[in-house]
Amino acid sequence: MFYTILDDLILYQQLTIKSLKYSNYELILHSYFYNKTQIDPSYIILIKIENKDFIFFFVKQEKYFQAKTFLNSIRNHINNKKVMIIRFDNILINLIFNLFPDLCIDDIQIEINKKQGIYEVSICFLKDLNIYHIAVGERGCYIKAVNELMYKHILFNNSYTPLTIKCRATE
Repeated sequence: MFYTILDDLILYQQLTIKSLKYSNYELILHSYFYNKTQIDPSYIILIKIENKDFIFFFVKQEKYFQAKTFLNSIRNHINNKKVMIIRFDNILINLIFNLFPDLCIDDIQIEINKKQGIYEVSICFLKDLNIYHIAVGERGCYIKAVNELMYKHILFNNSYTPLTIKCRATE
């Protein structure tokens, strides 16, 4: 990968999550999560992709490992939904690594798609296709959910830079 200062400008941008008005269901999820873990989630974001519901619980970094111990129990209780507990970080590169926490990311590349006027962040995994399939999800649903999360809910503090995230298997 050819490294440039532009990469730093994109990958180290400060982020915030759009202020959300919770629906009744999200308030129930917030209460459930707090009662289960004794941790107040910073944000709860629901995303629906191809009839699959994704629930992202964002927690503070210092509470992440404590909350993660409850993940299997929460997934068993909330059926038919993909539940993720994510460490919220206000730096783009850190948030990307937090969205794919248990995978071996080999490289991150940034390309400019001049036709669409967006930045494409490619996350490259080693040739192991199992890791690639975990990152992409069943029929590409997880990566679509991450892209919708980035597009609709993440704001860049300095300026809006539209971006998409792609996954690739490298040799």
